[in-house]
Amino acid sequence: MESRHDTNVITLDRVGFRFAAESVLQDVDLGIPAGGFTVIVGPNGGGKTTLLHLILGLYRPETGRVRVFGDRPGSHPARIGYVPQHGNLAPGFPATVEQVVLMGLAHGHRHGPRFHADERELAHGALERTGIADLARRPFSDLSGGQRQRVLIARALITHPELLLLDEPFSNIDPYGRACIHETLEDLGDGITRVMVSHDLGITRQAVSQVIAVNRWAVSGDGPVITEEMLALMYGHHGEDCPMSQPLADAAFMPAVGGHRR
Repeated sequence: MESRHDTNVITLDRVGFRFAAESVLQDVDLGIPAGGFTVIVGPNGGGKTTLLHLILGLYRPETGRVRVFGDRPGSHPARIGYVPQHGNLAPGFPATVEQVVLMGLAHGHRHGPRFHADERELAHGALERTGIADLARRPFSDLSGGQRQRVLIARALITHPELLLLDEPFSNIDPYGRACIHETLEDLGDGITRVMVSHDLGITRQAVSQVIAVNRWAVSGDGPVITEEMLALMYGHHGEDCPMSQPLADAAFMPAVGGHRR
């Protein structure tokens, strides 16, 4: 019997993209399996966020093809949760944690500020999944940076998506908060496919099932491992015609960061 991990939720076939005359991505071939935790790493300006926007359907590739759940990007918005790089809520936004999470519902039944009991139950469930249900009545503005980020993850989870996309969720978060966010993403389990973009190589942990290095081209590998080929692509010299053609030996990622939830 075919495992769900044998099926790719996302596929890119020879994808290329450019802004004006500048090539951002070139000949990208990737497959992201269902139920996995994929981390996309690379330098600033290397094309990581562009790749995520292609998957979301916000951009169209100049060459090649992108498929999400077997269809064109944007065909199944209800099946995707998205946490953008810069949240659209200021730290002083006058709302409770529960109200922020409820904003993730595309079509609410609320009248004014009031929500139905079934909607609030969805919000409570999303907060439980992110480990912060006890903060539901707290003002969003009172939270730490790591707690706010987990609220935004809960907002993306309220519709029970099958695919969760996160763009730099650790930006401006202290190490303790980052460890808590990573633990939250691990605890979601293989019931949801997680794809996270980061420029920080130190975020990977054993729960990561795939690493993709991006810097115009892309190199992927299994497990929480970065290879010399990936490092050379991201930070070494390479010619105009290709990323490195010969695979090199593996090098372990940095060890996991411990700590309790916050």
